Amino acid sequence: MGFSVTATHLILFVASVAIATGIASVASGNVDVISSGIKEKTKVTAQKMRTDVKIIHVYPGDENTSIYVLNTGSTVLNPNSTVAFVDGALIPDPYIEIVNRSTNIDNDFWDPKEVILVNATPVGIGKHTAKVAVGGVIDEALFDK
Repeated sequence: MGFSVTATHLILFVASVAIATGIASVASGNVDVISSGIKEKTKVTAQKMRTDVKIIHVYPGDENTSIYVLNTGSTVLNPNSTVAFVDGALIPDPYIEIVNRSTNIDNDFWDPKEVILVNATPVGIGKHTAKVAVGGVIDEALFDK
């Protein structure tokens, strides 16, 4: 009778250790997934905090609407990732050019304190809104023609 109680306790102990190991491995995998997600979200949030743009001038010409945008953040941006809207309408494939370079290097990157020109479609007479979005940051300007 003594051996059967010991054997039963041993079997229950081994089973409980196996179940605990399984639960710990599943929980560990979930913690790794959550941890990597939090790290990625933190990285994206830090990038957004360093990114800032400001529309400094809008010129509504007869051939196009010229929007001048200053990189006021502390990070280098890709000007080709700029999205522009005039009166809520997306400007498809706007002409974008870096017009004020902060360095002597002629590259395709939009450095801090540099200005880009975004040419959009012309507008009619009246009040209008221009929006520019880059890297999750949006700036808006009101202008008249």
